[in-house]
Amino acid sequence: MLELIIILVMGLAIASAAAMLLTSNAVHSALFLIVTMMCIAFLFLTLNAPFLAMIQITVYAGAIMVLFLFVIMLLGSEKLDADTSEARADRRYRWFLPLAGGLGIAFVIMLGGVILGVIGGRPLERPTPGQPPLLRVINAAPDAGSFEVHGADGSVLVEAVEFREATAFVELTAGETMLMVHFANDTTQEITTTLDTNTASSLIVYGAGAQPQVTVVADDLSTVTEDDASRVAVFNAYSEPISLVDFRSDFDDNDTLVVIPEIASGQVSDAFYVPEGGFDWSFVSADNQAERLFRMNEYEFDTDNSELIVFVGEPTVSGAEAIVRPVALPIRSEARPEFGGPRAIGYMLFTDFMLPFQLLGLLLLAAMIGAIVLTHREIERAKGRGPGQRRVVSRPLVNVIAAQVGHEVVAPADEAAQLPEKMGE
Repeated sequence: MLELIIILVMGLAIASAAAMLLTSNAVHSALFLIVTMMCIAFLFLTLNAPFLAMIQITVYAGAIMVLFLFVIMLLGSEKLDADTSEARADRRYRWFLPLAGGLGIAFVIMLGGVILGVIGGRPLERPTPGQPPLLRVINAAPDAGSFEVHGADGSVLVEAVEFREATAFVELTAGETMLMVHFANDTTQEITTTLDTNTASSLIVYGAGAQPQVTVVADDLSTVTEDDASRVAVFNAYSEPISLVDFRSDFDDNDTLVVIPEIASGQVSDAFYVPEGGFDWSFVSADNQAERLFRMNEYEFDTDNSELIVFVGEPTVSGAEAIVRPVALPIRSEARPEFGGPRAIGYMLFTDFMLPFQLLGLLLLAAMIGAIVLTHREIERAKGRGPGQRRVVSRPLVNVIAAQVGHEVVAPADEAAQLPEKMGE
């Protein structure tokens, strides 16, 4: 319902702006501009900007427009001059009015289609529960190589997943599902899990050796409820328990903040919220926090995301010796935007309602061009004397007065000016 209200408000703003340009009454034009500014204030509210909305109302729709109306009424310019009708006939861009009218009619037709659900395939209403479950695959097994994931019917769900790679989410059927992981050495591991509607999960393959372990963990892709924050969870694919700490200051041992006390191997931590910004987190051994395994130096968290950090040991060669180097693999996913929020409206405009949105953009472009044309048009003044012009006097004013009174009214310099005698004396 909120999306429909926003579309209607946008249509009202466009209609008011067009009426402001087309009306011949200056007071009515100012009132239409006030309506447009009120609609803009409402759009600021939908973007979670209440301060800008109040400023738009109090400053622009209030003080400035009251000043405009005061000047208009003071100068008596409610109506345009009498030459306006003649000037309209001399417009250079006669094609613009039919174009704007055609775009307006098309926008109204598209708006009706959106309201009825013809365009976009569904009406503007809150989505009902019953979305299919989502599943992605994460390869955190350095020795397993590439593998594929098949369904119970033998269909390939995900293919060629390399180490450190996370696939996109795929839709599956809700209920108990058997998944088969086919490795490059022709071995197969099966795992049975239950997938519910409106949920997201990650199938993680982890562990050293040619026969890694397979597990399914739940992902939370719901709306991030805290402002300017990201949702974070940590999966331990390492061979020993770990902890996540923030040492903050290297010179003060008492300044250490324990973010996650302990995560056992093959387990995932509870999700928690992290404010936007950079963090210096360190993964340490759960038995000895002084033993730093890996440091996430100035890692940036963005807002409205759901991140799964997979901590894994990666084999590497140091000189002539093969060692395991711990690394953290952050996997970022966008959380579902809140229904009716600005991001949700943006996604809907650019997916389901792309055609009406593009038509609205063309209508705004036509309105902008029309405003420029109306502002910079050249109006030729009508030739000849108009009804409001004064009669041109070809003789000096003193000669006209002398002709009326019968003698010169300008006295010589040495004589004082005398008033004319009364008639009849």
